[in-house]
Amino acid sequence: MPLARRSLILGGAAAAGHAVVVQSVAQPSSSPWPSKTIAVLVPFPAGGSADLSARLLAEHFKNVLGQAVVVENKPGAGGNLAAAEAARAQADGYTLFIGTNGTQTINQSLYRHLSYDPAADFAAVGMMWSAPHLTVIHPAIPARSLASFIAYAQARPGELSYGSSGIGSSTHLFGEMFKARTGIEMVHVPYRGQAAALEDLIAGRIAAMFPIVPDVIAAIHANQVSALALAANSASEILPDIPPMPQLGYPDLIASAWVALYAPAPTSAAIIARLRAELEALLGKPGFVERMKQVGIEVERMRVDAFAAFAQQERLRWGKLIAALKLQIE
Repeated sequence: MPLARRSLILGGAAAAGHAVVVQSVAQPSSSPWPSKTIAVLVPFPAGGSADLSARLLAEHFKNVLGQAVVVENKPGAGGNLAAAEAARAQADGYTLFIGTNGTQTINQSLYRHLSYDPAADFAAVGMMWSAPHLTVIHPAIPARSLASFIAYAQARPGELSYGSSGIGSSTHLFGEMFKARTGIEMVHVPYRGQAAALEDLIAGRIAAMFPIVPDVIAAIHANQVSALALAANSASEILPDIPPMPQLGYPDLIASAWVALYAPAPTSAAIIARLRAELEALLGKPGFVERMKQVGIEVERMRVDAFAAFAQQERLRWGKLIAALKLQIE
């Protein structure tokens, strides 16, 4: 079931039983947890939206847990390098991982050899945020609605191109989903990251993109690109004037990129419960919510059982599309 605009309570009894959990958390050793520095692995370079949320999380954890919390950026291989390191880490609560829809759902089908199991090797602490995809085009294209752009592209099969942040990225996969659903033919141009694709869209070297909101919100506000539709069930508080795909006749064109906090399995239930309670506290802080909105992100809160079911649905959904496209990365 799609993520967009749901507001569920994460962690159920974890937050309610916070005081009890705090007292009961302990490692098998004589040292209580936490008693040393906690590392948060991020599968992207510094400066992006996932990195920002990780740093805000680290600051919050430092304040409430009383230990240093450091963010370690380890990009590469579509996030697989950081994910593999986190999966191999000791399950003692001192290594956490900022997992994404890529590392936890898409890559399992995309990469021929994955050195970790996204389901079995991690314990989910909870969802942090999600950001829906958009259909955006160069302003010179004479289309100011999704319907007019589809008609424009259908009249020019194979003449238009769209950019993505790379083969197998969600910006690529959603672009292919969009093409199949609307019956248009566009040439895919993969880039090494979304920033390079956006630069070429603004310059008019490509016609369209299917990015997530934080990647293009500044360009939208500056009128450098035209946003036509949101791949979500309902309108965004951040971009309220952009219509959702279902309202335009495409109820199945729903997709979001998302970020969640994980620990290596089998981290103790007591530590996971404490982390989950503190994550829930952070997600409820107005300062955190507002800071994320400033970069185009709406905080996503979901019960941990609902999140587990959602992640499995995502694996099946993207896996089916990847198989249909015959995509495979060594």
